[in-house]
Amino acid sequence: MKWLTILCLFLASSIAMASVPLAPRMGAGGKIDMFGCMQSNDFYIANFAAYPFYAMQQQGKNKTPIMPYCQDFPFTGDTQIMLDLLDRDVRRKSVWIKIFDNHKSLIAETTPAVQKQAVITTRVNFPHQGQYDVVLYVEDNDLNVNPETSALHIPLMVAMTVVGEPASTGNFLTVTLVIIIFALGLGWLVTRQLKPKKLTV
Repeated sequence: MKWLTILCLFLASSIAMASVPLAPRMGAGGKIDMFGCMQSNDFYIANFAAYPFYAMQQQGKNKTPIMPYCQDFPFTGDTQIMLDLLDRDVRRKSVWIKIFDNHKSLIAETTPAVQKQAVITTRVNFPHQGQYDVVLYVEDNDLNVNPETSALHIPLMVAMTVVGEPASTGNFLTVTLVIIIFALGLGWLVTRQLKPKKLTV
């Protein structure tokens, strides 16, 4: 029984560690990934999200949570790109992003600035389907590395996948409910294991 408890604790800690800084992401086929869209290289780590801009505008009206997309974005046109900076020291440094198309032509960029809230965002118009490159740059005097060298490249496929049924809020709530039930069951199991056993004479 002890090995089962250890296994459950390991699974729970893995879910917690992966989910706390990361919001769920949706793929082009409507599949939800509860572990976000974490991107990294040898220098930095960030959580990526792409939203259809029209959905961001309508959010205040219908109050329905918007599920962000990961690296497989099924729409062209106006898009909101967002990066959550997961490195704490980066929040004190100047950061910016550039977005290139498959011909390496620059189509959008932000002004270098310190993002104390650890979120950098920009609006970009994807004119046609294809492979794009979202690049995060950091002016990092601690590393003494050129921003071009340490830049975090995030490949983004735009409108290259057939859009399936959109993931509903109900599906998202179902997954969340399963995790809650799992956590409660785990808590009960751990409490039972830690409870002092009566000594028999």
